[in-house]
Amino acid sequence: MTTRVDSWIWAIRLTKTRSAAGAACRGGHVCVNGATAKPAQPVGIGDEVRVRLHGHERIVEVTKLISKRVSAPAAAECYIDHSPPPPPREILASQPRRDPGSGRPTKRERRELDRLRMHGGFLIAVAAVCVTLLAGCSSGSDNAAATGTPDMAAQAGAGPFFGECGGVTSEEVIRITQFSGLSNTVNNASVCEWASGSDRTGPVASFNWYRGSPIGRERATEQLTRESTKDFEINGHKGFIASDSGICEIGIAFGADFFEWSVSAGVLSPLDEQPPSTEHICDAATELSRLSVERAS
Repeated sequence: MTTRVDSWIWAIRLTKTRSAAGAACRGGHVCVNGATAKPAQPVGIGDEVRVRLHGHERIVEVTKLISKRVSAPAAAECYIDHSPPPPPREILASQPRRDPGSGRPTKRERRELDRLRMHGGFLIAVAAVCVTLLAGCSSGSDNAAATGTPDMAAQAGAGPFFGECGGVTSEEVIRITQFSGLSNTVNNASVCEWASGSDRTGPVASFNWYRGSPIGRERATEQLTRESTKDFEINGHKGFIASDSGICEIGIAFGADFFEWSVSAGVLSPLDEQPPSTEHICDAATELSRLSVERAS
């Protein structure tokens, strides 16, 4: 007996609404047994479900299948919580935030953020935007943004255009990862994924494009959930590389946007051949990220 993963994570109260559960799946923030899950992905008793929301990851083991929302005490009987402990205060403080109720930054504010981030880092950019909000934006700020460096995005928050699936073809994904049997199972404007089977427990490679999202929050989450998280750079674009046994993820920032390539060997049984090394998986993620950077327009 199985049930849909979006129904289950909503029923056990990991998300507030059913639509939010579906959106989390479509955004690549839900994994079942280590593989990114679609909303209709079935889950069974004993499966591991990971849900990443608001910069935090919940890791739960399925002990009971339900598809209707229940009370908190009843929901707690449907899973075993293996989530990591709350992050240290210094990591929480490093995650960029915007005051509740202030809305999304305007285009002018984002241009100021990008221009100053290139020269002085995120904290200086936030301080400059706060001054702009209090004192008003001068006409000279537009001219300053217009004369930025060539590497800057034309419009802050929009970033470059990566093309379909980060500008990388399915043939290139198969050749670079050396995973046999991969096929393109998800293809939309922000997410592409290649998997080796419908059960999604085998090798998986995915490209995610996060528009208007700060990479610092994603890096802090990876630091909490992966064995190794380090600063990383490709062709002058900075980001991070995070790895664990059988998986490697690389995030690269472009102004207020960033993309992430994830390569996973999947869940292997004891009868499987020797799994690929973490070094091989990270080499594949690095090459895929390099192609996306070089082919961005």
